[in-house]
Amino acid sequence: MFYNFTDIVLFTIKPALILLGSRWFTVDIITAVKNNDLMGYLCLLVTTILSIISWGVIAYKCLHLRQATKQTNVFVDACMAGRGNLDRAFQLAANYPDSPLAQILREAYLEVEMENWYVDEKTLSVDGRFSAAKINIDRIMEQTASNEIRHLESGLNFLATTANVCPLIGLFGTVWGILGAFQAVAKEGSAAISSLGPGVSTALMTTVAGLIAAIPAVIFYNFLLGKVQNLVRRMDSFSMEISNIIQKQIIKLGTKN
Repeated sequence: MFYNFTDIVLFTIKPALILLGSRWFTVDIITAVKNNDLMGYLCLLVTTILSIISWGVIAYKCLHLRQATKQTNVFVDACMAGRGNLDRAFQLAANYPDSPLAQILREAYLEVEMENWYVDEKTLSVDGRFSAAKINIDRIMEQTASNEIRHLESGLNFLATTANVCPLIGLFGTVWGILGAFQAVAKEGSAAISSLGPGVSTALMTTVAGLIAAIPAVIFYNFLLGKVQNLVRRMDSFSMEISNIIQKQIIKLGTKN
């Protein structure tokens, strides 16, 4: 008798599915929540609020970083098509407000034009103009990159806080619930299930709520941080390229004058 691949997979995982289903779906979440005391409700309320806010932050940051990455890719391709033409790149930068690389080029270009580093000034030699331009342009690009990094990382601190605080809130609720269970046993003089129920329910539900809030925050914090770090590396590389192009043009124009 022959079995196809689907039959073999179902035969392999069926016992695990039955086991998980029998243990998971028999849990009455509503009853477990109702059995909490006041402190348990406070712990659930705090973790729920943090979880809702963190999901909002996750959704916003995913869209934000996706847009920043997309615009950066298009902007870089457009700059490469222009073959190092800063005037053309500056005009294109206005079309990509969410790209940190476009903002770096825009600020560097404005610094060059406003300070007029390309013009041969009588007070500065070519070497002096080159050194002064390098210092000022690098400073402007570093400040712009810092501002863009802060913008990209905005909201991630909240995810880190949620990931760290919610398990502690759950642990607090666990200790509180167990304390209540032991006090109930001591008061009634027996370890009846009915006396242990509210305390144990508080302990377990707050733990579950803390983990439900913390686990997505940890996962998406690391995921989004990786996206930010990738953009930061691209900003560093792009800044060096822009600085080299500007310095070469200053030397080229300075030797002609």
